[in-house]
Amino acid sequence: MKSYLLFIPIFFCSCMISEVESEIQDVIDDVENIVDQTATYQVSFVFDWNSTDFPNEYPSSAHFSPLVGWVHEKDHPFFDEGRLASNEIEQMAETGSTNSLVDELETLIDQNEGLATHTGSGLNSGVGTISIDIDVSSDFPAVSLATMLAPSPDWFVAAININLLDENNEFVLEKTIVGNVYDAGTEDGNTFSFNNPETQPQDPITRITQPPLGDGTNVKASLCTVTFTKQ
Repeated sequence: MKSYLLFIPIFFCSCMISEVESEIQDVIDDVENIVDQTATYQVSFVFDWNSTDFPNEYPSSAHFSPLVGWVHEKDHPFFDEGRLASNEIEQMAETGSTNSLVDELETLIDQNEGLATHTGSGLNSGVGTISIDIDVSSDFPAVSLATMLAPSPDWFVAAININLLDENNEFVLEKTIVGNVYDAGTEDGNTFSFNNPETQPQDPITRITQPPLGDGTNVKASLCTVTFTKQ
């Protein structure tokens, strides 16, 4: 009888330990699942807008404004070509300002359309690199980032709707794309100038292909490449 009574607390303790271990494993699994659903990337905008490759009216004060954008759901239309630029995109494209654009994107995030906004440094010449770190998730795996190409009426370089999930819904290790140049459609002018008359009526956002930056078909890809590297 004494042996039997001794077995009962041992059995009870064993069951309790197994239950705790199971709960701990569940927590570990949950944490690993969260980690699998998020990723950190270094994003590098590499600019090579120089007077040799882009000799047509190349400005002496070539530079790029602070980088600005957000992490969001796939295929979000905010920056899409063919849409009318918001007032906040207009300010970024015409002046390089980021504050009002960040505020607008934060409003969209509050509506559960995005994860976070990001701002980076600018570049005081046409050649160099701007890098920032961003976090993405399986729910918000896409990135859009832009910077004003200056001086210009309302032109900006951007990586728009870059999805960092592959066909298996796993985060890519690395992705490199061309940073296209866009006209916001808000200010007149076809050369490197600013403070031009307002475009009336406003034109939609279009990709620039014409001189002085393009050849009528494309802008050289070397002007900007953007690389996303998983950390």
